Amino acid sequence: MKRTLLLLAALAAASFTHAADTPAAKEKSPADLAFDAARDAINSRTPESAKVLEAGFNLFFNFPEHSGVNGLLSAMGSTAGRLPAADRAGHTKAFNDRLAAELAKSDLKDSVRESILGAQASIEVSAQTRAATPDAAAVRAKIDALAARFPQSKALAGLDLGYAKLLAKADPAAGAAFLKNLTGSSNPETSRQAAGELRVAEMRTTPLEMKFTAADGREVDFAKLRGKVVLVDFWATWCGPCIAEIPNLTRVYNEYHAKGFEVIGISFENSSIIDEAALKIPRNAGKSLDTPEQIAEKKTKAKDKMLAFAKEKNMPWPQQFDGNYWENEYGRMYNIRGIPAMFLLDKEGKLIETSARGEKLEPLVKKLLGLDSASAAAGGGN
Repeated sequence: MKRTLLLLAALAAASFTHAADTPAAKEKSPADLAFDAARDAINSRTPESAKVLEAGFNLFFNFPEHSGVNGLLSAMGSTAGRLPAADRAGHTKAFNDRLAAELAKSDLKDSVRESILGAQASIEVSAQTRAATPDAAAVRAKIDALAARFPQSKALAGLDLGYAKLLAKADPAAGAAFLKNLTGSSNPETSRQAAGELRVAEMRTTPLEMKFTAADGREVDFAKLRGKVVLVDFWATWCGPCIAEIPNLTRVYNEYHAKGFEVIGISFENSSIIDEAALKIPRNAGKSLDTPEQIAEKKTKAKDKMLAFAKEKNMPWPQQFDGNYWENEYGRMYNIRGIPAMFLLDKEGKLIETSARGEKLEPLVKKLLGLDSASAAAGGGN
């Protein structure tokens, strides 16, 4: 399952690089212009519902063959969470009404119908993942609707992974059992991702063990953080939603750090390395593979950029960095496919929440530190 802004963010970065590397930019096609408009509307730090819906649906329905359509509907739907509170319900209703109207058309192309059903399931997974009390049945219903019409859809494997994560949150044993079945998939990628999700599920009952040397030289050992509430923040400087979350995160950190709250960053910084995979991207056509020396130099620059950004934004906590972008060691280990991903651990080192961001963060931190009213009452107010 592709999560919000994953492909759009990557293409946005690609567009910027291309413009910088090309001596004379070619005139853009109507499809590319439509993509630019949709990307800008969705990636805006202050998105506007009308612009997101107009530009997004224009790209999706008028230029369905454009690569930017992949993940587009999910990004559009999930934009509601970044809108002013007063606009969220209206955005969601307008978005859902348009999709329902399209699905009701008997002559709708199968490829478009499959994309819509897949996006609806993906959005449901994201919404329930953020919910305080997730409804796994609602997710299952959306996935089954896609499977009934398109049993060979490539989106099903990723959606099943998302469903398994929800099961694991409510019932670790049931989630683990579902994931173990998926690890036996004949699809290597599905098997790999299921193994990562299984590790996350196991974190709910087994304390996290992780040790590394941070980008600034500090040694990090989660075993030594027992007794503290720890947030593991998977993020990057190029990620708009990550940056938007920083003020809230730094505020909560400053308020509760002295009371036992720690943050550990896992950086997905892009070192722009040209390897075999990168050469397959059209914008890199004609380029040569980076030498080991060039790779090392690029990673050093990316690390310095990340550390400078963290200092500027008053983020004093340690940052894990390997410069491998989406192939980050811990990102692959725990199947992180969209950022920010914010794992909150209790004082025993066990996973409590995988999306501890926004309005959810502070109440969870207070509860785990024993500072909320319910905890105080249970402890006699001490």
